[in-house]
Amino acid sequence: MLRVLWRRKILVVFIVALLVLFPAASVRPAQAISKTILLSVGIEKVTDGYTVTGTVMESETANKIISANGATVPQALDRITANTGRKVSLAHCNLIVLGETLRADNVAEILYYFLGKFEVSNNTSLIWTDGPVEKILKESEAGKSAGGAGLLEAVAEYNQKHVFKKPVTLDAFYKNYLHGKDANMLVILLKDDEIYNTKQMAVFKDGRFVHIK
Repeated sequence: MLRVLWRRKILVVFIVALLVLFPAASVRPAQAISKTILLSVGIEKVTDGYTVTGTVMESETANKIISANGATVPQALDRITANTGRKVSLAHCNLIVLGETLRADNVAEILYYFLGKFEVSNNTSLIWTDGPVEKILKESEAGKSAGGAGLLEAVAEYNQKHVFKKPVTLDAFYKNYLHGKDANMLVILLKDDEIYNTKQMAVFKDGRFVHIK
């Protein structure tokens, strides 16, 4: 009789342990993918507002590109949240790519949203491109998948070659903007041979694009 009772107790303990451990194990992956982690963000002007394109971290070795439109940049990001079913996270965003379609816009007003997000680093690099932002980001990921350089690698290479002429960060751009000074952004051009051209700078005055030098 005692043996039967002990066996029942052991069986109950075993079942309880399974109920405790398996839900915990199933929650962890869900928590890990509960956010859409954007590593870089691209912004372009379209007829009905803005297109925001993001490089989404899928795994340690693979990323994907996702885009959404909105009347404003925050609304476009909200649309990405709606489309993916996961809240957008900008905590790991270290690059913002601005398209030439923003020439007539006040870039400072657009970027203010990111400046006000505590999760976004003030050291996030700002880049200007005269090509389609989505294409630039896709080519960047394709190049990295093939063992080549991505946009961040191109910026890092530029920093090494031009120690005293670094591309502007989110923080530096606003400091210049508030003090009425010119702000320069590194211009990224994608050549036919898929090598990034980083020899030019886009000049901004009072938050607006002025010219390329």
